[in-house]
This record gives sequence, C-alpha cells and structure tokens, in this order.
Amino acid sequence: MNASKPGMEILRVGNARQRREFVMLPYRFYRGDRNWVPPLVAGEKKFILSRHNPFLKDNRIELFLCRRNGETAGRVAAVLNRDHQRHHGDRCGFFGMFECPDDPEVAERLLQSASVWLKEQGCDTLRGPASFSLNGVAGLLIDGFDRPPAVLMAYNPPYYRALLEGLGFRQAMRFFAYEVSRDTIRFSRAVGRLQERLRDQGFTFRPFDLAHAERDMGHVIDLFNRAWADNWGFVPTTLAEGLDDLKKMRPVLKSDLIVFAEKEGRPVGFSLSLPDINQALRPLNGRLFPFNWLRLLRNLKRIDAIRVTLMGVLKEFRQLGIDLAFYQMTAENAYKHGIYKAEMSWILESNEAMNRVLRHINAAITKTYAIYEKPIA
Repeated sequence: MNASKPGMEILRVGNARQRREFVMLPYRFYRGDRNWVPPLVAGEKKFILSRHNPFLKDNRIELFLCRRNGETAGRVAAVLNRDHQRHHGDRCGFFGMFECPDDPEVAERLLQSASVWLKEQGCDTLRGPASFSLNGVAGLLIDGFDRPPAVLMAYNPPYYRALLEGLGFRQAMRFFAYEVSRDTIRFSRAVGRLQERLRDQGFTFRPFDLAHAERDMGHVIDLFNRAWADNWGFVPTTLAEGLDDLKKMRPVLKSDLIVFAEKEGRPVGFSLSLPDINQALRPLNGRLFPFNWLRLLRNLKRIDAIRVTLMGVLKEFRQLGIDLAFYQMTAENAYKHGIYKAEMSWILESNEAMNRVLRHINAAITKTYAIYEKPIA
C-alpha cells in the first residue's frame, strides 16, 4: 500500500464517543443532497449494538473510522456473517455502512482494514455493500440517482462505483428496482380470470392478521426461507429478526398490503408491501424530538407510494400465476389507502421469471444496484 497522506489514520471503533462519530458521519456527509433520506438517529445507534439487533447475536461486526487531519473522513463495517457461511459453505466476509469521500486512498484504507480483520476471522473474499446482510439494506446504487430511495433501499454517491472498481472489486450480481403507477400498470383480462381459476383450484387469499401478528410473521419467515432458498446470495432469516422487523414496521403496517395465498388452510405464498415511510422521514433530518414527531404524524398521512418488499411462492405452486394475483390484489388494496405508486425491489438480474412478470404488468426499471466482491489477499 502507498504511504498514507499526512494526518490520515484508521481506527477501530471502541467506545461510545466513537460509535456516535460512526453513526453521525452520513448526516454531515450527505448534507445538501436532496435525494438522501436521513434515517432516525436513534435507530442507527441501536442497529450497531448486539443488545438491540438480533442479527448480531450470532454474527460479528468490526467498525472502522478514517480520520484525516482530525476530522472524520469515512467509515466502514466489516461483517462476519456466520449465517451466510453456514448456508453457502464458503468463507465470504462482507462490508457495509460504507461512506467515503471521492478519494481512492480513503476508500483503500477503509476496505483494506475490513479485509485484514475478516482475514483474521478466516475469510477469503470481501463482498458488499450489505448492512449487515443481504436481507437488510444492501447493494451499491449504480444507476438511478435522480430520485430518493424507497424504504429500506440503499443510496450512495455515483462515484462509489469508480472507487470500488478502481480497487479491483468486480460485480458479483446486479439487481433492479422497478416502478409502476396506477396510470402505467397494465393487467390483462386473463389476470381477473386467473384469480377465479385459482380459487376454483382451492387457493384462498387473505390479509395479514394484526390480531395474530407474531403467528403471521412466523408464516412470512417460514415462506421466505423456503421460497427464496435457491436465490443467489440467500441467507435464512430467523424468527427473532422477523419479529424485530415487525416491531419497527408496526406503526406504518397496513394489513391488506401483506397478502397470503393458502391451499387447504396452509400458507403457500406471500407478498409483503410497506408504505414508503422514507417520504415521511426525509424532512426530519433523523430527529423525532422535540417536535418532529408531530411532523412525522402529518407526513405519514401524505405517503402516496409503497414498496413491494418481499414476495415468495413455494416451488411446487409456482407457474400458476399466484405472483400476478398478488400484484393485482396489492394494487387494488393500495388504491383504497390513496396510494397510487409502487416500487418493486429488489429483483435479481438472474431471476428471469420475476423480471418477466414485472415486464408483463408494464413496470419499468428505475434503479440498478450491484453487489461487489474481491478476493482477500
């Protein structure tokens, strides 16, 4: 590695002051960027602590800061995702929460620090960004910088791609965000008949039951783990993680935007959509108090878009059109809430079946993301 610029140092985050420095960097870094959506500071502080984040019960992270002339210049999290390694039988490590100026040396020092730590943990590949899992906020935005991200989707400056590729990272997988509106979505007449045919075949559809939310979240987790098992990069999620997500989603969750398909009373597929709370959070600058919680309540009523976050159908029930039925039901239910736009994300480039369905309903790709990787020397 080349000699560092004067005044540059990399340090491991080891105390509360440094954790705050790590968390607060993006709020300064993205100041003035009209498309960045500041997450709630309180949530970001909890996210990196094992007592608040179920993912960290069995997986490890190491946080790094770059300081230049005494000022925080960048950050990265090295992620030892044991769940991934067990499922895939590899020695891949991950990086996430990456923020960096347009400076190749800062990027190199940060990612090299993550690589060194992960190599000490037995890893041979560095992959990311993922915070902290592909089941979370993942991917580098490489196309579609003209609008804010939807809820739980990544955002970053355009130059990050050049920084990573300049350091020898290559794309391991791309995935897409599609968008559709009431004015652009197209359902053929066959879709209406399709729902009738599915019901004739013994399939029923029902919304998420908020009165039995933990039970139904258990169904979501079970169906996700079974339906997504063959997808690139898949890592099983746990009920504890699902219930933690449910707790965070509960204030904005609308039960009829989560739909189950059942056969003989057994769940065989699901579709989960969330109101795009990023629309409500964007003006708050990460703070709820003292008065922003009132603005949040007002803003929640003005949300006009959803993100179709997850969809899965068990393998033996695919090719029957259940996914198309989900999309039509979700659109109809969203209209009842005054919601007329949707993002469907993320969709793997390799998932041709789902890409074909989205083209069929006239959805358009608006954002492209990539996961990068590089061998650890």
